[in-house]
Amino acid sequence: MDALKSIFMKNYVTLGKKKAEIRKLTPADWKLVFGSFDKLPSLIVTIMQAPKEQQSVYLVEGIDLALDEVIEITSKLTGIEEDYLTNQVGLDELVEYFALTIKKNRLDTLPKNLKSLLQGQL
Repeated sequence: MDALKSIFMKNYVTLGKKKAEIRKLTPADWKLVFGSFDKLPSLIVTIMQAPKEQQSVYLVEGIDLALDEVIEITSKLTGIEEDYLTNQVGLDELVEYFALTIKKNRLDTLPKNLKSLLQGQL
């Protein structure tokens, strides 16, 4: 069944007017992705620790910074320039790209598989 689903899965999406391939991520790609997540973890902690009356301000700023990281990662994985992604691509297109990339790479099953591997039950 998984093989059948992969046949019908989209292999490309349109980001603005440019075509981006939905592809398997290699270890080199993962290094690029993890290298781009430099601000996100500390950003989440900062928002959670913000004074209640200022959390909405912190959240808006956090979304702005997180979007920068999403654009940076998308650029590295697709080869499309960050400036183009920022100014020509809709948020819905970015979300579709990431959703299909997650499906193609079966990232939804990764935590469960890692847990099983660490417990010696894979």
